[in-house]
Amino acid sequence: MCGKPARRQHVVNNGDRACDAYSALIDQVGSLANVVEAIGNGIARPTGQSLARWQVLAEVEQEAAPVGAIAGRLGHTRQAVQRVADLLVEDELACYRPNPAHQRAKLLEVTPTGRAVLHRMQTAYTQLALRTTEGLDAERLHLARETLRELQRRLESELP
Repeated sequence: MCGKPARRQHVVNNGDRACDAYSALIDQVGSLANVVEAIGNGIARPTGQSLARWQVLAEVEQEAAPVGAIAGRLGHTRQAVQRVADLLVEDELACYRPNPAHQRAKLLEVTPTGRAVLHRMQTAYTQLALRTTEGLDAERLHLARETLRELQRRLESELP
């Protein structure tokens, strides 16, 4: 495996075309992730929320779930998601209800107020998506996604 740069570090070419292209892509993905986070927080801010709160609300929009399951789907620690979930409950955007499958792992559920806030963020996101995808070929976007998915699968196989 070729060496990859640390996040936010610029790529150094090593002469292997695939490795150089891979390194440049990883660098670009890191830059894109920073922009996506800033945009997400910008969309969420007018509703008094953050990207983290938006993500947790979206995870329980269709079906209540335990915090551990939400954390697993988002790729975050259970403790981090628990803090966000507790804040959502405190602000009455979500609530906990008993979990018939597990006595201690309560289910987080979005409230009607939370659903309205989530809808406002989703509407703003849809408008952004329409603007930023105008003129782009959907097939190229699908190919980019599949390429990123394959790289993720390969990198995950490298994890200890």
